[in-house]
Amino acid sequence: MSDSKARAKGPRQSRSPRRPSRVVVGLVTLVAVLVVAIAVPTIVSTPAGGPGLTPGPTRAAAAGTPAGQASGTERSSFPAPVGTPFPSPTTPSTSPASSVPLSPAPARVGVEATRIRIDRLSIDLPIIEGDGIDAPLFKAAHYPGTAWPRGGSNIYIYGHAQERMFLSLWQARVGDEVVLDLIDGSEAVYVVAQVIPEARWNDLSLLEPTPLEQLTLQTSTSDTETAPRFVVIAQPRA
Repeated sequence: MSDSKARAKGPRQSRSPRRPSRVVVGLVTLVAVLVVAIAVPTIVSTPAGGPGLTPGPTRAAAAGTPAGQASGTERSSFPAPVGTPFPSPTTPSTSPASSVPLSPAPARVGVEATRIRIDRLSIDLPIIEGDGIDAPLFKAAHYPGTAWPRGGSNIYIYGHAQERMFLSLWQARVGDEVVLDLIDGSEAVYVVAQVIPEARWNDLSLLEPTPLEQLTLQTSTSDTETAPRFVVIAQPRA
């Protein structure tokens, strides 16, 4: 009798697995969202060099130069254009073109000049002691460390290529007379012997002492720093 009942019921069927409840699914989703929310800011804030790495130093810092200042090999040591001269011969040049220190400037000798006059070119300007960097307005500047009249060496005077300054120096020619008024009330007269319309902007030889007295005048040819300089060289009148 029991066998016939068992056969009538047929083979026992296995139960299907129980589905997770909605509560469990919700908790799992919530945990996943929290994990993502915590991980994203950490990834975003990690330095570009990777975890535990910080960005490298700037080039200036690597060269031992204070922040905000370029290293010596990158910084131009030459003054701004518009009538200004070349690097001071009293300090080594740090330009990429030359790293060889220059010879010291000669001791200040001669009689200080207070004014320059070139009548044919309508140049008549007071002379001040320059800093070798900036050209003054409506004045000519004496390059520091170069000679003065009657000092027997190179006198270097520079000025802006502007109206009522050294602009007309572009019209200089051999034979022009240049008069320097001296602090003692006398005059020193020079005659133009050479005109160099395009001297190299970094030609430091123009600042060097000379074995005989000469007057070197310089102005710019453009507002570009590396543009050629206009240079006039005059010798004492015999």
